[in-house]
Amino acid sequence: MSRRHPEIMGQNDTNNKTRLEKLQELTRGKRKVLIVTHNHPDPDALAAAFALKYLFQSKWKVGSIIATSGVVGRAENRAMIRQLKIDLRPLSEINLKNFSRIALVDTQPGAGNNSLPKSIVPDIVIDHHVPIRAKTRLAQYYDIRTDYGSTSTILAEYLRDAGIVEMDRKVATALLYGIRSDTRDLGRGVSPKDVDACMHFYNRVLWRLLSQIENPEVPRDYLSMLQKAISNARLYKDVVTLDLGHVEHLEIIAEMADLMVRTEGVKWVLSLGEFVGDVYFSLRTKKRRGSADRIAQKMVADLGTGGGHEMLAGGKVSLGDKPHHSHRELTDILVSRFLKALKRKEIKAQNLLTFSQEAAEAPAEEKKVGG
Repeated sequence: MSRRHPEIMGQNDTNNKTRLEKLQELTRGKRKVLIVTHNHPDPDALAAAFALKYLFQSKWKVGSIIATSGVVGRAENRAMIRQLKIDLRPLSEINLKNFSRIALVDTQPGAGNNSLPKSIVPDIVIDHHVPIRAKTRLAQYYDIRTDYGSTSTILAEYLRDAGIVEMDRKVATALLYGIRSDTRDLGRGVSPKDVDACMHFYNRVLWRLLSQIENPEVPRDYLSMLQKAISNARLYKDVVTLDLGHVEHLEIIAEMADLMVRTEGVKWVLSLGEFVGDVYFSLRTKKRRGSADRIAQKMVADLGTGGGHEMLAGGKVSLGDKPHHSHRELTDILVSRFLKALKRKEIKAQNLLTFSQEAAEAPAEEKKVGG
């Protein structure tokens, strides 16, 4: 199936109502639904889960609990949970037997980035990532839209087509931030549907709270990690790789990738790090049809899991699954496969910081010689 023709339950807005009817059928008479996000949830996952919980309660009077595994380390994400009062529970403390319906949001079974037991097939799966997993098709309800920039956009459409006009302003704020975060302010991997979703609830957004979420204080160790990332960055013509080593917060890997791809002349970035015994990586590119998702899948072939979109992707390799490989060896394999996929493997690496300093000083030297 072409990745330009997403597998969804219908192809237009009208069919959102059909989906809503199916969701209502699945949850009718249920006391509570368990909503599970991917591990270490980002704003899109948090917003989508928050909105689904709101939909269940406001439309059908069905309660739900949002659960996840891992930690929320990024300052903006913690501020989002705090300011919008998102009740997030540790999945490890949840008795799954107490729920007759389980929903996966912004992730899929078999993706490798959520902690729902492999023996459990979720009843509901809502996501926007490539690839569509085989186990996803076993769910009673699934809505996978790989041409959407965020899962929050799907939930925004659900709320709109459910006839919820004066929706909770905290939910509207969460959805806008979720969409903007995953699309870098509607500038990366965005579709017209993402723009429409932002505009639909625009007047319901709590802008003061959103500003506090987007501009939180950062811990002091963020600066040391930033220094480490810049110092370790290696440049291969227009491609940057950086190994952060062990990280305390998983989100820093993606955050550094987002930062580095903004560098002038850089078209691709691979950021890697070791977190709780696994090697994680994030890919970013400025190329609108970069096939980052496909490259991520090639990188983890026979090693782990990976996926994403054309301009951003990620994945992980569990050291526990590869006991004969060290963190260093797995990192080297991932970097090698990445550079091979981009045809940069034969290019000699340069220190990004040193190269940047030399480039900045060159015009001054030329001017002096010319004088």
